[in-house]
Amino acid sequence: MSSLDPKRVVAEGYDRIAEGLLGRRRETPPSGRKLAYLERLTGRLADGAWVLDLGCGPGEQAAWLSTRLRVAAVDISRAQLNLARSEAPDAALVLADMCSLPFKLGAFDAIAAIYSIIHVPREAHEPLLRHLYELLRPGCRLLAVLGAHAWEGTEEDWLGLGAEMYWSHYGREENIEMIERAGFRIEGAKVEADELTGSGAHLFVLADKPV
Repeated sequence: MSSLDPKRVVAEGYDRIAEGLLGRRRETPPSGRKLAYLERLTGRLADGAWVLDLGCGPGEQAAWLSTRLRVAAVDISRAQLNLARSEAPDAALVLADMCSLPFKLGAFDAIAAIYSIIHVPREAHEPLLRHLYELLRPGCRLLAVLGAHAWEGTEEDWLGLGAEMYWSHYGREENIEMIERAGFRIEGAKVEADELTGSGAHLFVLADKPV
């Protein structure tokens, strides 16, 4: 693990499998779970509020969000952003490392980080969450999908699509404590099964920045 460059693995992996992964997602019948969480995240926002889609992938959630909100969609994979450009043409697309975001503090009314923070080395999770807290306006909300169990490592051929992928995360209790240390107030935290792979689980957390 000492010679591993996680950011390179993630960026190059998602570049390589962008089209194949989007096809796999479209073959999987949607459960409506992601939409339900996004509605809880943004339901109280006024039209035109700013949302950060952190790790936007091919732009599926950015497309839904941008129907009435302004969206900054960030990803480390250029190929994923190329797909997002077609899927969510109204979103502002940003190629960036989520640990070095180019936004002013207090710029956002909501942040969605769906299956993205888990691709960052876990020792960087708490500083990242503290920065996301600072990017939110008071009274606004974060949706983060984190690990349900502690694990770190790579998979050589993720989903059989021909690319290596990297994950790093803590377990449920550590993640909840970390979010609270960052200043957030937890509204809900639930372990949900992985819809894409059919195995494993993740922790879905909704948390507010107190007024």
